[in-house]
Amino acid sequence: RRLGYTARPGYRWIAVGALLGAVVGSKLGMLLYVQPAAWGSLLRDALALETSGKTVIGALAGGYAGVELTKRLVGIQESTGDAFALALPLSFAIGRVGCFLAGCCYGVPSSGPLATHIAGFDRHPVQLYEAALDVGLAVILYAQRNRVRRQGDLFKLCLIGYGVIRIAIDPWRGDPRVWLGPLSATQLVCMVAIAALILALRRPQAAHA
Repeated sequence: RRLGYTARPGYRWIAVGALLGAVVGSKLGMLLYVQPAAWGSLLRDALALETSGKTVIGALAGGYAGVELTKRLVGIQESTGDAFALALPLSFAIGRVGCFLAGCCYGVPSSGPLATHIAGFDRHPVQLYEAALDVGLAVILYAQRNRVRRQGDLFKLCLIGYGVIRIAIDPWRGDPRVWLGPLSATQLVCMVAIAALILALRRPQAAHA
């Protein structure tokens, strides 16, 4: 009600589209983390619904695409992304705590006081670093939720904020990834997405999200 959405049957399908898109995208997003020679194997695993090996960046892109496709199918034209804006960073924070407990998405080796023994070495608990930043992003979005100009802007700010977090955190991660010069593929994708989202925020008319 606070967001001013008008109840209609098609809304119930938006979350379904987001979920299905995120599931597919989370697997295909692993292309950012493996060399091209391994892409065939990755795609076969995705078609076989193999559950291991997923990425948040891919899930975000796939979820966004899933929502947009679903909205077209059910005839919804207005923005709906603001309904997800606070939930996303909080869910990411919970997920990163899960990564820490599972020993995945680990950090680079470290001898500092916060180092945790994961994957054979004492490492930065980068999963917890990101979890803390995700919670901080949610707090900022909560404070800005009534100040945005248009529907969809809060969601775009959420995506921009998370992109900044991933760009900052990525050099501290020690798990395998694809590097393109001094930047990882994930950082480059986030930079392109941030630039596109900033342009969308500056457009005179509201953009879909």
